[in-house]
Amino acid sequence: MSESDWVEAADEALAFIDDLDARGLILYRFEGQYLPALRKARNGEQVLRAWDAFYNYLTFRESRRKFFSLSGENALRVIIALTDVLELPPYLSG
Repeated sequence: MSESDWVEAADEALAFIDDLDARGLILYRFEGQYLPALRKARNGEQVLRAWDAFYNYLTFRESRRKFFSLSGENALRVIIALTDVLELPPYLSG
């Protein structure tokens, strides 16, 4: 799947997030930081660490550079959607 295809599919899957700018920032940060970590992960511990970091990013309070904060439930919905779209290893939180 090309970059533009997965971004479009992911954006559609995240349509439950009403704020278009927040969705854009989520996808931008995921693509630049968390997706490379997931693709480089060599074992379940590294996968879990990458997903945990992304989950924490999504749920952490708002700041000057991050103008949204998702509930834990919505953060998990984002992760599940991205896992499905990109066929990534699942987030198996303990």
